[in-house]
Amino acid sequence: MLGFLFIIFSAFTHSLWNILLKRAENKYAFNFYMHFANILFFTAIYPIVFPEYLYFEKGVVITAFIASIFFSTYHILVSSAYKYSDVSMVYPLTTASPFFIVIWAVIFLKEHLTVMGLSGIILTVLGTAVLNRTKGKWGEFGKGAAFALAAAFFYSFGALMDKKGVSGANFILYVYSMSLFMTMFIFVYSIRSGEITFNYVKKDKWWVIFAGLVVFGSFISYRYGLNMVNLSYASALRQVSSLFGAVMGIIFFKEKLTVYKVLGTLIIMAGIMFIKIGM
Repeated sequence: MLGFLFIIFSAFTHSLWNILLKRAENKYAFNFYMHFANILFFTAIYPIVFPEYLYFEKGVVITAFIASIFFSTYHILVSSAYKYSDVSMVYPLTTASPFFIVIWAVIFLKEHLTVMGLSGIILTVLGTAVLNRTKGKWGEFGKGAAFALAAAFFYSFGALMDKKGVSGANFILYVYSMSLFMTMFIFVYSIRSGEITFNYVKKDKWWVIFAGLVVFGSFISYRYGLNMVNLSYASALRQVSSLFGAVMGIIFFKEKLTVYKVLGTLIIMAGIMFIKIGM
C-alpha cells in the first residue's frame, strides 16, 4: 500500500512541475533552472537526511548514467515529434511505454502479473490516451507518430534501468546521480537555444525554486515507490499524472472540461482500481 501511495504522489508532483513549466514564459530557461534548483537542494540535504547512503558505488552511478541517456533521448524524441504532429496525436503514443515495459519486465525482471493487474495497466494507458484526445485525427502515421513511438520505446529501457538502480543497496545515490546527469544533459541540449541565462527567469525565481522542490519530491517518491512495487504496475500508475494535469489545467488555465476528459478520467480510475486489486 505504501509503495502504491508513493507512486500516486509522484504522479501528482510530476504533473505539478509540468504545470509550472507550462506557465513559464521561457520554458528552456525555466526547465534547466528548475532541475538545477533540484540538484542544489538534493546536494544540500544529502549528508543530513541520507547519511547512511553517503558512500560511492560505481555500478550504481553507471546505471544512473545509462538511465539518464535513455530518458534524455526520450525528451529529445518527444520534442522532435511535436515538430511534425499535434499534441493530440503525439502524447497518446508516448504513453505506450507501459506496454513495452511490461514485455521487458516479464523477460528481464521475471515479474509475474495477475490478470487483474494486466487489465489495469491496459485500462490506465487507454484512459490516458482518451484523456488527451482532442478533435484531431487519429490513425495517421507519419514522422511525428514514428518519433513518438520511438520515444516510448527508449523510455521503457530507461524505466528498466530505473528498476535496476533502485533495487541496489544505495538507491539514494542512484537517484542523486540520475538527477545530476539529467541536469547536465538538459543544460547541454538547452544551451543551443541561447535562452538559458538567469535573466530569463529572474522574475520567476521563487517559482523556479518551488518547482525544483517539486521535482525533487517527484523523483524521490517515485523511486521509493518503485522499490516496493513491480515496474509494470509502477509505470502504469505513473500515467495518472495526466489525470492530475487535466484537473490542474481546468483549475489554473481555465481549460474546457470535455467529454474525452471525463471519459478518460473514469477509465483511468478503473485502471487504478484494477492495478491495486491485482498487486
